[in-house]
Amino acid sequence: MDPSEDGEVLFGVEQEGLLTGIKRLGTGDSVLDEKVAQVLALTGLSQDGVRLSPSGLDLYRAAFVVRDDGATDRLVGQALRAILPLQVLAQELGNAPAITEDGAVSLLALHRVVSPDFTADDARPTFRWLNDVGVIVYSRKLKTVRFIPDDPGAAKAGEVANLSAMVSPRTPYSNVARLRKVLRIQSGVVTWADQHFGARAFEELVDELDPTKVTELRIISGGAESVLSAKSYRDYERFREEMATRGIVVEWRVDATREWHDRWLVDASKAFNVPPVNSLFANQYSEILATDQRPPVDEWWDRSTPRTA
Repeated sequence: MDPSEDGEVLFGVEQEGLLTGIKRLGTGDSVLDEKVAQVLALTGLSQDGVRLSPSGLDLYRAAFVVRDDGATDRLVGQALRAILPLQVLAQELGNAPAITEDGAVSLLALHRVVSPDFTADDARPTFRWLNDVGVIVYSRKLKTVRFIPDDPGAAKAGEVANLSAMVSPRTPYSNVARLRKVLRIQSGVVTWADQHFGARAFEELVDELDPTKVTELRIISGGAESVLSAKSYRDYERFREEMATRGIVVEWRVDATREWHDRWLVDASKAFNVPPVNSLFANQYSEILATDQRPPVDEWWDRSTPRTA
């Protein structure tokens, strides 16, 4: 497996460059360093690559209006926790004691976040500034790394972005708990688009969708036989009937075009890129990512065919 395309990008960016990118977007200049633009997108600090997201605006105000260095560092650190390298460190290290910087790099390589030839020398500058923003403790003397768990009571830039999380086989309960948190904040018309949608998801949807907020659930899948099985249709029928008693309209449609491959959970104001249903419950490595870019789910829905068997 090749390293993640997004894995090493953090190690090519400095905090000063990141803040310069925030300032440029905030003042209407969308010409950014490629790696800075990528990190801003991955953290949810930018929107469409041309403007700041709400969390990006919070950071702009802290850094350039109020000029509060402490708040700036804290907001940068909170945003960076959504990036894959830090998700790996969070899941694997948690509250564990410090490990050597070589060990931290080997851990990232194990999860294909960095390439095999990536070294501690490459990571060291980033470890130093991640220490400054309160994400890790990096000892320059001992050359060790210790992850600092997120403070649930800390003020955060953008609550939705902070629901981003890594799915890991080491945390089977937390994986489902993270999905449940995302389901609880859905409202209005909710769309779950997954080419390989699994009826197992009904078990979470029936418990977590709030009937005082959600009016409709739209499921879009592909047409694979394994997806459109007789059993999944029976589960769908039972689920639809029960949700109707709660005032939520449920419909499952099939899109045979196969022009989209990512999995999405979307309502009118939020969009999450989610793992395949079966992968999530199998505890395979993946991510739940909040995004400011809403996929064209209405277009997919309109061209799809209602499931009848």
